[in-house]
Amino acid sequence: MAEKLKVVHYINQFYAGLGGEDTASIGVSVREEPVGPGLLLKSLLGEHYEIVATIICGDNYIAEHTEEVCGQFVDIVRKYQAQLFVAGPGFNAGRYGIGCGAATAAITEQVKIPAVTALYAENPGTDLYKDRAYILQTENNAAKMRQAMKHVAAFATRLVEGDFIADGRKEGYHGSGPAIEIDYSVPAPQRAIQMLLEKYHHQNFHTEVMMPNHEDIPLPVLDKPLKDIRLAFVTDGGLVPKGNPDHMVPTNSKYYKSYSFGDAQSLDPADYEVSHQGYNNAFVLEDPNRLVPVDAAYALKKEGKIGDLLPCYFTTAGVMTPMEVGKKFGEGIARELKDHNVDAAILTST
Repeated sequence: MAEKLKVVHYINQFYAGLGGEDTASIGVSVREEPVGPGLLLKSLLGEHYEIVATIICGDNYIAEHTEEVCGQFVDIVRKYQAQLFVAGPGFNAGRYGIGCGAATAAITEQVKIPAVTALYAENPGTDLYKDRAYILQTENNAAKMRQAMKHVAAFATRLVEGDFIADGRKEGYHGSGPAIEIDYSVPAPQRAIQMLLEKYHHQNFHTEVMMPNHEDIPLPVLDKPLKDIRLAFVTDGGLVPKGNPDHMVPTNSKYYKSYSFGDAQSLDPADYEVSHQGYNNAFVLEDPNRLVPVDAAYALKKEGKIGDLLPCYFTTAGVMTPMEVGKKFGEGIARELKDHNVDAAILTST
């Protein structure tokens, strides 16, 4: 029977069953067995893999001693002669996500074995380490643990087997993944030809140029003159009618709203307030047209420079609102603008 591949798994104090915030400052410990989500990871990796050690560390401790703790992780992984390292998944847990990203990057760069974690796009660990480690994309919370762990296990297996790993858009990881080591003793043209051959034969290769992993947004094309367009306003500045009738929150928005200003050719400060805690609202409270410039738009309409103005505006508070939520807002607002035959929109921010 072939020897099983050795795996080291890192989890925080919560997933280890040691408690929540009350135990977040505990240091590093090791159990020589799968623990918590490691049991699921073990079943998904299959019989050819064995979790020989589970590293447990409190979220506060790793966030406050990141470099020191990652050094301990490196020593543990080497001690157990691991052939694969998995962290988390950490979803959108901030300190845990920083630990997952930092640990995966350290193992990747120092031990040089396959290593992977999985985090939500807005996790601070994602932004810090997405270009130093493989960080797979997850949902916002652990409700999708099985789905996330299936992705982790399948991806980890491919890393171990030396499978071809494409870019993040195709594979579902953030950023560019781990940086490659470049052998500058080999001339650049020779390295380029070698990469081209590896790509042609569908072998694993990595470009030496860090490629951003952003969604492609096609540039809109205005198909009529400005004098004929119907214009609309959208703002993430939190402008709402006086009394905030829909209870718009000032941060981490859950929805957007549209409000009619009817035939008014200017917004009256007596009729509006701001629900947004990310900027000085004083100037907008003094004159809401500074944020939603209805007065300026009507002046353009009278001059014949635009055709019409939608008699309502769309609003939300952008501060601390996750990117994925903002994307849903944008898609919803765009549908409504199309339903109102709007040709162009001006997005005003803070």
